[in-house]
Amino acid sequence: MFLGIRIECAQCHNHPFDTWSQNDFWGYAAFFAAMQRGTESGGNGFLSQLRELFNRRTLTIPGTEETVEATFLTGESPQIPTGTSARMMLADWMTSKENPYFARTAANRVWGHFFGIGIVDPVDDFSDVNPPSHPELLDLLAKELVDHDFDLKFLVRAITASRTYQLSSSARSENPDVNPRLFSRMAVKGMTAEQLYDSIAQAVGTHETFEESQQDRFRGTTTRARFIEQFSDSNSDPTERQTSVLQALSLMNGRLINDATALETSRTLAGILDYPGFDDSRRIEALFLATLNRRPRPEERERFVRYVESAGADTESRRAVSDVFWTLLNSSEFSLNH
Repeated sequence: MFLGIRIECAQCHNHPFDTWSQNDFWGYAAFFAAMQRGTESGGNGFLSQLRELFNRRTLTIPGTEETVEATFLTGESPQIPTGTSARMMLADWMTSKENPYFARTAANRVWGHFFGIGIVDPVDDFSDVNPPSHPELLDLLAKELVDHDFDLKFLVRAITASRTYQLSSSARSENPDVNPRLFSRMAVKGMTAEQLYDSIAQAVGTHETFEESQQDRFRGTTTRARFIEQFSDSNSDPTERQTSVLQALSLMNGRLINDATALETSRTLAGILDYPGFDDSRRIEALFLATLNRRPRPEERERFVRYVESAGADTESRRAVSDVFWTLLNSSEFSLNH
């Protein structure tokens, strides 16, 4: 997680595609050799109490008679003072400015968070066979992160203020299929279940849990909890996030959106429809701002205004505005991060 290295393949044999040896794996694991589960508390197995034997510094490689000392992944075996935790030595090394892995991995993870694609991708797979797409950029980000004492806020500002981050997600007509790792345009990213629910709650003007009871929150049966369970996605890549038919139907016909866009229960609609001096054009604009955070383009405004005006009577006209709200909440522009 902190070093961006997949070394588990070296547990039983030398890594077939990378430089890691079996000794590297077990030398790294030896930092945890001092951890042992005690039996004096009466527990057993996983529930027994952990203790640390501070003078244990070595491990025997399973299936062999070879013993290895606690060794950093750079190949150095530290001198660990008697009575000192080996894990503390490992933690100090892991987050030191001299560590060749930590700063690059941290910079790459933050970049991957904002762009959906890492400079090294997957973000936890730094290896000789998976080189960075822009090595000079990664080196610069890592150096600046170290020079600013690992200030992540500085790194966030630097990335989000860049020209690359400001690019549109629209493809250029002359080259629509360009490799996304070139970062010539912003990748379209699917929102997480939590982000999507909170975006809906923000747009419809309700509390995060739709003001459900404390008991529902304790039991995890709130509308938000059920929504997150239904829309959770095991695929961690935001540019490849998939939506199921059941999820689409839930957004179109489920209680959450139906209640959020019903004339009787929607706070957003009540505010827009009853605001003095708002004509249909201003109501459409307000709905766009509430859902998509932009004003409608002229052709969009004309189309939706024409739809509302065609409804005729006042009640039907109000329902037509509700239809527009439902349409915007179900649009791909609302559920995707551009």
